Amino acid sequence: MANPMFEILRGLIYGNILPVGKLSPGARVFATLMGKRGDIIPFLAPQIHDHAMTVAKVPARKYYYDAALLVSTELAVERWYDFDAPMITADNYNFELEALGAKMVYSDYGMPTVDTNQPLIKERADLDRLGELDPNKGRIPVGVEIARLSSEMGLGVFANGLFCSPFSFICGATGYPKAVRALRKDPAFAKELFDYAENKAIFPYLKAQAKAGVKQSIGADAWAAFPNLTPEMTDEWVVPSALRLKERGKKELKMRVSAGAAAADYCEEDPAKFNKEIMFKCLTVALKLMPMDLTMTVMGRTQDWDMRWVQEFAVKNKKRGRKLPIYASLNGRFVRDSSPQQIVDKIREWINIMGRDGGLLFFIGNVPADTPPVNVHTALQAVHKLGHYPIAKDLSAITVEPHKFTPFDDWLKSQPEADVIFKAREKK
Repeated sequence: MANPMFEILRGLIYGNILPVGKLSPGARVFATLMGKRGDIIPFLAPQIHDHAMTVAKVPARKYYYDAALLVSTELAVERWYDFDAPMITADNYNFELEALGAKMVYSDYGMPTVDTNQPLIKERADLDRLGELDPNKGRIPVGVEIARLSSEMGLGVFANGLFCSPFSFICGATGYPKAVRALRKDPAFAKELFDYAENKAIFPYLKAQAKAGVKQSIGADAWAAFPNLTPEMTDEWVVPSALRLKERGKKELKMRVSAGAAAADYCEEDPAKFNKEIMFKCLTVALKLMPMDLTMTVMGRTQDWDMRWVQEFAVKNKKRGRKLPIYASLNGRFVRDSSPQQIVDKIREWINIMGRDGGLLFFIGNVPADTPPVNVHTALQAVHKLGHYPIAKDLSAITVEPHKFTPFDDWLKSQPEADVIFKAREKK
């Protein structure tokens, strides 16, 4: 990857002053986020850990316990797809809980998962029993090493640590029904749970990341999406918690800590219940949790949304004379289960609605393990072909065929990650 500061500067100049020439992938992202637009609509790497493991055919019991293998595998698969910006993820909801002694379900084919039938926290006394997280236990050292390697292996400003945000931690520790019941019926216990999650479970992990040189860390919070929580509940509980962690991280660790990622995400599953007013409330609360001003969609049933609503919100809340950048997330199940042509048609529709005035970025909320690679390749190629600026007047006249690509194993042979991935496939 090119020098990150140069890419930021190049993107700023292109997006705001002189839109001339072809941008590198990183500069393209910054031109879109911090300017009017880039040369092409960018497609950012999604949450892809299980899918990358499956594409590379490496066993889960090695992949999720070997930081170098996980980072190398994800970077290789993301480069094979040719995303405009990298992202390294893992099973980010499990590290703290596992280290504290939560019962886990392990598999040869998928990520470790908390056993919700045996909750870690059943009653108030369990908080004292558990005590503070020991950063040497479980896979916490693996998570720290993943974050450190992300910085060392050239991710630049896209490198960050990861952790489980407080509300999602509480759901994993107690089960969702008990967690939401505490928020509604027992606020005193809820405050104790948040205090424990922030200061005894999460902060020691952040401290270990900071000690390893990690400068920023993002907390996943899918359990705080709508309708698990109303936007009002997210505003009352999740936003203040995220601000507390942000302030403590800045003051004590000199680290940029962003909790609440995916909180307030509009995830209504029934199209008959789609509600523009509630969606706008969710997007407004989510803005309070973003490290920069964005209109963010992540996990929702976006293939069935009226994207004119999202465009309207971005324009209505414009800053510095231009609309808020839109992260347009293709639903993971939609990408897995659709034909390449259906994916192309959806991308064409979205660019026509949200891309003509710039400020549009694509990604996939999560790529399921068994997603056909041709679907991901075709999605990216469609965005890059249809998303050239200026956007064609008639996008329907542009044909995008299912992408023909070199099989991963054939491509991998000439890549620097080849040895570590092929070796990981070998039986013990």
